[in-house]
Amino acid sequence: MSIREATAEENTVTRRPGGRTARVRRRVFDATLELLAARGYQALSIEEIADAAGVNKTTIYRNWPNKAKLIQAAALDRSSIAIRVRPSGDLERDLAEMLQSVAHYITSPVGHALIVSAINGSGHTAARQDFTEFWAIRFAATRAIIDRDLGPIDAGIADEAIEQMIGPLYLRVFITGTEIDRDFIERLAATGARLLADATAGRR
Repeated sequence: MSIREATAEENTVTRRPGGRTARVRRRVFDATLELLAARGYQALSIEEIADAAGVNKTTIYRNWPNKAKLIQAAALDRSSIAIRVRPSGDLERDLAEMLQSVAHYITSPVGHALIVSAINGSGHTAARQDFTEFWAIRFAATRAIIDRDLGPIDAGIADEAIEQMIGPLYLRVFITGTEIDRDFIERLAATGARLLADATAGRR
C-alpha cells in the first residue's frame, strides 16, 4: 500500500460515516475478533490486525489509539448485533430472548474469546477501564428493554436483577461447563421478571 493510498484510506475512515468507511471498519472489526478468538488478548497485535484487514496500521491507530480500545469497539459492534431484543410488552418473554442471545454469544468462539480477553486484560488499568465501559453500555441496553416493558425503573435495582439473571450463564459457560437449555433460560427470566415486578409494585 502506497503512502498516498494509506492517507486516502485514513481520511475516508475518519471523515465519511458510510460507504468505504463502513467497509474498512467492518474489515478491521472482523479481523480483530477472528484473531482474538484464534490467538488471545496477549498475543494479538495491531500490526497483525492491519495485515489481516488489508489496511495500513496507521489507519487503525488514527481511529483506535490502542489494542484495548479497538477490542472494545469491535466487541460493542458485535454484541449490538448478536444481543438484540425488540420489546414486546411481555417482560418475561423479552428477558428470556435476551438471555438466549447472551448464551449464544458467550458460547460462540468470538464471544467466548472476548470474555476471556476481558478477564486476562483486567490487570491492565487501561484495558480494565475499557471493559468496564463496555459492560456499562451493555447493561444500559438491557435496562432499556426493562424500561420499555415496565416503565422507568431505578438503575441500581435493574442492574442487580440483570446480574442475577446473567451471572448463572457465565458460571455455567466459564466455570462448571453445565449445559444451558431453554428451560434454564426461562427459569432465569421468570426469576428476573419477579424481582423487577416486586421492585416496581409499590408505585402502582
